[in-house]
Amino acid sequence: MADELSNNHSERCFLSAPERFVFIINTEVTIKSENMTLTENKRKLFNIWEGIYDSWQDAEKNACGSGFGGDVYHQRSLTAAKECCHSLCEGIPIPQFHKQRSTLLPITVAMMLSNYENIKILDFGGGFGIGYMTLLESVENDMDSIDYTIVEVPEIIESASALHAGKVKYLSALPQSEQYNLVYVASSLQYIEHWANLLTDLAAYNSEYILLSDVFAGSNPAFVSLQNYYDSKIPHWFINFDELIEVLDSIGYKLKMKSYAGSRRLHFDDTLPMDNFPEQYRVKQTLHLLLQKKSVCKS
Repeated sequence: MADELSNNHSERCFLSAPERFVFIINTEVTIKSENMTLTENKRKLFNIWEGIYDSWQDAEKNACGSGFGGDVYHQRSLTAAKECCHSLCEGIPIPQFHKQRSTLLPITVAMMLSNYENIKILDFGGGFGIGYMTLLESVENDMDSIDYTIVEVPEIIESASALHAGKVKYLSALPQSEQYNLVYVASSLQYIEHWANLLTDLAAYNSEYILLSDVFAGSNPAFVSLQNYYDSKIPHWFINFDELIEVLDSIGYKLKMKSYAGSRRLHFDDTLPMDNFPEQYRVKQTLHLLLQKKSVCKS
């Protein structure tokens, strides 16, 4: 998901900066006496995102920490992936929290399987392969027809590739001279400084569909913030939706479906906790966007 992933355009992912938001953690504190027990709720303040910057460079001056290259992200992601693997082995559903950003991927692939004998998928920033595992859960009988490639940072590739026993191909940069049927980008676009250039690079694969999941875009003016992630502050785009669609149109893709992404952040369902921002900068919900190549669109 970082700069090094796309040869020239993707920037190294760091989780973004501090935004002012009240996160209430219910911590029970019990005070005992001879005839009384007192339980009180303690409040802690935490903002997922903070700051409004006009440019990536301005935000980067205040960035810090190891972000997606650090041990915290690596261990948390590996644990989530192992939980998904366990669910598949036990024949039980993958926890919704883990697959919440991948909900449209199985539907899109199932639709495409009616028209394609084989499907090549490029998953940019696909981490430990949870997108791939949602396909294993949903279209298991057709997995032999699916070729799945993930582009990731080197820190992730070694342990992630071991999980999938060679069934998923991992690359540390965008491949050259390849063709794909579906390009998939889940919750990664916001971490790329030159995200429009990345989309242009991805369009060169000539895929019929591009699926963008968990996209941070709305009617807001485009700006960069910083996302707080443990000891890191990571630059994070909030993209203007109309600008995004203009870029996609310019590279030959038409919006076919838009839906709101269901997700949980800080115990809040289906809404982004951005009360610390002026109203015009708030994005209420992230989006799932399915784009089709205009040359094959029927309308």
